[in-house]
Amino acid sequence: MSKFPRRACLHLNSVNSFRALVLLLVLPMFAGRAAAGELTVSPTTIAFGTVNVGTSQSKSVTVTNTGDSTIKVSNVAVYGTGFSLKGITMPLILSAHQSSSFNAVFDPQSAITTDGGLVVISDASDSPQRVRLSGTGWVAVNSVVPPQYLGLILHPEVLTDKVPWPAIPFGSIRLWATETQWAVLNPSEGTYDWSELDSWLNMAAQNGKTDLIYTFGVVPQWASSKPNDQTCVSPSSTPGSCDPPYDLNADGTGPDQIWQNFVAALVSHAAGRIQYWELWNEPDCPYEWNGTNAQLVRMAKDAYAIIKAADPAAMVTTPSSVNAGSGRSIDIWLPAYLAAGGGAYADIVAFHGYVNPALGQAPEAITSTVDQVTSSLAGTPLTSKPIWNTEGGWTQNSNLPNAELQAAFVARVYLLQWFKGVSRFYWFQYGNTVTGTLWTSAGPNAAEIAYGQVYDWLVGATLAGPCSATGSVWTCSFTKPGGIHEQAVWDASQTCRNQTCTTSSYTPSSVYTKYTDLAGNITSFAPGATIQIGAEPVLLEN
Repeated sequence: MSKFPRRACLHLNSVNSFRALVLLLVLPMFAGRAAAGELTVSPTTIAFGTVNVGTSQSKSVTVTNTGDSTIKVSNVAVYGTGFSLKGITMPLILSAHQSSSFNAVFDPQSAITTDGGLVVISDASDSPQRVRLSGTGWVAVNSVVPPQYLGLILHPEVLTDKVPWPAIPFGSIRLWATETQWAVLNPSEGTYDWSELDSWLNMAAQNGKTDLIYTFGVVPQWASSKPNDQTCVSPSSTPGSCDPPYDLNADGTGPDQIWQNFVAALVSHAAGRIQYWELWNEPDCPYEWNGTNAQLVRMAKDAYAIIKAADPAAMVTTPSSVNAGSGRSIDIWLPAYLAAGGGAYADIVAFHGYVNPALGQAPEAITSTVDQVTSSLAGTPLTSKPIWNTEGGWTQNSNLPNAELQAAFVARVYLLQWFKGVSRFYWFQYGNTVTGTLWTSAGPNAAEIAYGQVYDWLVGATLAGPCSATGSVWTCSFTKPGGIHEQAVWDASQTCRNQTCTTSSYTPSSVYTKYTDLAGNITSFAPGATIQIGAEPVLLEN
């Protein structure tokens, strides 16, 4: 059966006959009005591009009376955060064939992409007219890219040498999916097993890596308030592992001693060797956290106090929410957590930023994910805090099976997140053969090589301005000491298939004379010459 209502058949009874007569009399009036005055608005779409927060940009809008009679514009309504009008007074009277111009203004309030529009209302026959508006606010990123920006989550088999220690450079390590969860370290009440954790800390130190973040998660079954809860079951967690400890009430009251004991023991054991603490993994996923925000805030409060008492220099992040689907997203969960008081117990805002090519998402979609975080912080004390993406990638390899597109993905998400103000991004997962693979038993794959190249491109560089897109062509410009100018460029509309990638023509600024691709190959060209670009970024250099 159709979901649309059936049309009623028209037959002239006495009421309908009267309506028909009215229509016959009125329609000529509207027909005459349509001929008398029509209004055009140009342009119908305005893209302001990227505008620094604290500044504004104006673009002209022209309305024209294309008819033979006077038109009165009674109102021009504008909507969308940061958009306004300038240079117009209501009502606006336009004689036949007369034009008038005013300005649409974009004054971004935060570093997010905003959509809006304006509506021109008049007595013209074709009223209203609409103009679409869009713009991106940007807070200048003036700091030099540090090695720690490019972090990794390592597979547990790195400890057993089944997967070698990464040959590529990286700056920081996240301890998650490393068999160091709460349930592993605290197998029974009052019992702690630090062997796996110590193995990681020792291996990291032996390889010169001292920047580590530990992620809390996976409640031991003995401590769970619902020890038989099957919602929590996953390959790395048991029943009840997503439920709060049994001594913590739903409203956040109660002793919370089980949690405090574990945090105190862990921090006492690892303080100084672990500098950063992530308060929970993906709490908007039901198999990761099935408690209330009040309970999580209480746990954050207790953990924050314990960590700071043991190591005042340590930094604590918010729980890391992720776009988990089915009404569970960062811009729903994070504002609710902050409203419950969680922001008081965080030095860093953490999130997880996955992009799923199987859903048609390009790597550039990561910018919208960052916008979800930024917009969630508006009006809170956390607006000035660092933002870290503590886990992300392209999800399962089967969603992005092409090696060249995997390499392109790595480069594009790292380039764009730095531009969006993210100061750490931990890739998931080196050594994993199913998700975000950066190493294979046959040796480094294209994505791993690309990671190493992007590390070399970015570390020590300073963003020279916002990354921007002209059509599908993206550019991100950087400088390095010694007068070095670099520009990463790619065409997001291009693709790769069967080891062959499509390209488009691009003419760089005459400043540049060579480029490096994601395999490390260097190509020289004459200043002002046209080169070919594709889905994989290349780095132009002077």
